[in-house]
Amino acid sequence: MDNGAHFYKCDFQVHTPRDLGWSGADAATDKDRKAYAEELVLACRQKGLGAIAITDHHDFAFFPYIKRAAQDEVNDHGAPIDAAQRLIVFPGIELTLTAPACQALLILDAEFPENLLASVLTALAITPAPTADPKHAAIKRIPQEVVGSLTELYDKLSTHDHIRGHFTVLPNVTETGHGTLLRSGFGNFYKSMPCVGGYTDGPISKFGKGNKTILSGQNRDYGFKAIAVIQTSDNRKRNHADLGTHTTWIKWSEPTSEALRQACLAKESRLSHEDPALPSIWITSLTISNSKFLGRV
Repeated sequence: MDNGAHFYKCDFQVHTPRDLGWSGADAATDKDRKAYAEELVLACRQKGLGAIAITDHHDFAFFPYIKRAAQDEVNDHGAPIDAAQRLIVFPGIELTLTAPACQALLILDAEFPENLLASVLTALAITPAPTADPKHAAIKRIPQEVVGSLTELYDKLSTHDHIRGHFTVLPNVTETGHGTLLRSGFGNFYKSMPCVGGYTDGPISKFGKGNKTILSGQNRDYGFKAIAVIQTSDNRKRNHADLGTHTTWIKWSEPTSEALRQACLAKESRLSHEDPALPSIWITSLTISNSKFLGRV
């Protein structure tokens, strides 16, 4: 069995028919949700995705369907997909915060227990719509008295043993928009946050020089803090038109939030916005001499 680290083509902002801005047919019944989940997994396969995060707004209701569809996926001949080749599905939510007034992706371990997902919402004082409802609840900002900063967000979640160490937070660092942390007056939030990565709606190639300077750690007002940037598609269409249009290749050996954090910290070698190519130079032989315990090898 190969337990080494590999690159996975990821889209970490994927919405479902529960989304209030969904385009296309809904999926409200159990049967329809299972059918949609199978459609999504097939679309991911066709687009070459190796991992996705389901990140509806303050809502986990659809995740179990998609997780199960990935586990039960079959190939074109009806045979089960090998476990090592299955689509990896991370549970997550898109948060809308008051302090700072931005959006952020909260992503949990891929194998985070489904029966504990509701406790994550409870920890953040979020009351979701009933699972049977066709849409999630209206989006309300998490109050400042609940979460006063990104540091407080980490601290609040980490007070729970089953959540601590099993999540990572990626604030929105899109070039423009109402939800990005890269807005005037947000420098203190940025430089004090514990986050080591952020996400963008679309490609980083469209960023201006100023924001690239911030993200690369060359701006004094932002604490000379460099973070990794993960491109996402923000897909919310039934025809999957946007799915996988903006992706990031991330390297890990186990699909955990800690692996994502480590990839952000080592972004030069574990994160790529293009299909990573094999190096043109590699080691073909190694000779050891003067070893006190190996002898000559």
